[in-house]
Amino acid sequence: MLVSEALAQTPNPQAVIDQTATFYLNQGVLGATCLVFIGLFIGACLVIRALYKDLKASHAAALAAQIADREKVVLALNAAASAAEKAATAQSSLASALETNKDASEDLTKQVELAAQETRHAVGNILAAINGLATQAARGRA
Repeated sequence: MLVSEALAQTPNPQAVIDQTATFYLNQGVLGATCLVFIGLFIGACLVIRALYKDLKASHAAALAAQIADREKVVLALNAAASAAEKAATAQSSLASALETNKDASEDLTKQVELAAQETRHAVGNILAAINGLATQAARGRA
């Protein structure tokens, strides 16, 4: 009998669970807990949204900086290409000028050689004329 008396005094587990649940529902603990969890969830969503907006703004700023840098690189490349074209044109002009200078120098050298040759001939002719005059003068005295 001792066992049946102990069993009779032990409360029904289902009844205890029902009674506890009813107590907490009546006290509003479950509703308050749900409200706290819902509030925490909403707060976490707001924090996530704010972080997302900050991240999006940060990416937009980084993208704008990259675009500006790329534009600067494109401008620098265009300037370098333009400078290379000008340098090629200047080099071509310089080569043409040097070729013209070479031709002019060759022509001048030829003209100087011809002038020197003509001068030698003229000096030779003058010398021959002086010698001729000296010879005539020497004959005239004799």
